[in-house]
Amino acid sequence: MKKIFLPIIVLLAFASCRKVIDVELNSVAPQYVIEGALMEGTQDFKVRITKTGDYFNLNKPTPITNAIVGLKKGNGAAISLKHESEGVYKTLRYTAVSNAEYTLTVTIDGKAYEATSFMPKVVPLDNLDSEILPEQNRDTDLKADTFQINCYFKDPAKEVNFYRVRSVVNGVAKDKGADLLVVEDRLSDGKDIVLPIYTSVFKLNDTVTVELLSMDKKMFDYFSTLSNLIGNNGDGAAPANPLTNWSGGALGYFGAFSSSKKTIVVK
Repeated sequence: MKKIFLPIIVLLAFASCRKVIDVELNSVAPQYVIEGALMEGTQDFKVRITKTGDYFNLNKPTPITNAIVGLKKGNGAAISLKHESEGVYKTLRYTAVSNAEYTLTVTIDGKAYEATSFMPKVVPLDNLDSEILPEQNRDTDLKADTFQINCYFKDPAKEVNFYRVRSVVNGVAKDKGADLLVVEDRLSDGKDIVLPIYTSVFKLNDTVTVELLSMDKKMFDYFSTLSNLIGNNGDGAAPANPLTNWSGGALGYFGAFSSSKKTIVVK
């Protein structure tokens, strides 16, 4: 089957992969920020709860230690997460399965917040390769021996899919700020996809682990708006905070993800 490069619906969180961008967000009253990522398989699940003035407040947020936190699959019974430290709540060795919806509830001082997320089936990452970064994609201050990594995978046909790509380079995670990369399959349903990681550059002999995460539309909307905020150059009115799937006025996200990983040494 003919392979295609993913169209321009790739949402890149950068103006230039080496440019530092200041983002001015709307000021808001103090709000709770609840963040939790549930991964397919058996592992510890953690939720972080803080309170801050603005979503990207430079001051250290206040950890919330008195919340009641529960997680359930579908219409099943909820399990409780215990406070560990500094606003982090945890349950040990929780088994999450794909093709299922999960609900996280948080109660703070009698007020309830709730978020749901559907965990899609995993889309396997078939292969990775590396190549010299094309000149048209290279900043003038980048050397000619910088590389890009291409991801190869088969998009499932006749269903809507949303992806996030994360990478770890020589043991260091590249998953924040300008490295944020999310895509959808609206124009490439059922195709063999070649996705270049344009949000980062790589060097010869780098050891890179790439993770292809599958997620629902709520998580795509969250990361897409976050990407747009990071990439905003400050012109015009200050943007809103990232879209959230939390009810009750909390910020942050609760997402359920399946993923596939591969590792490559850049050559």
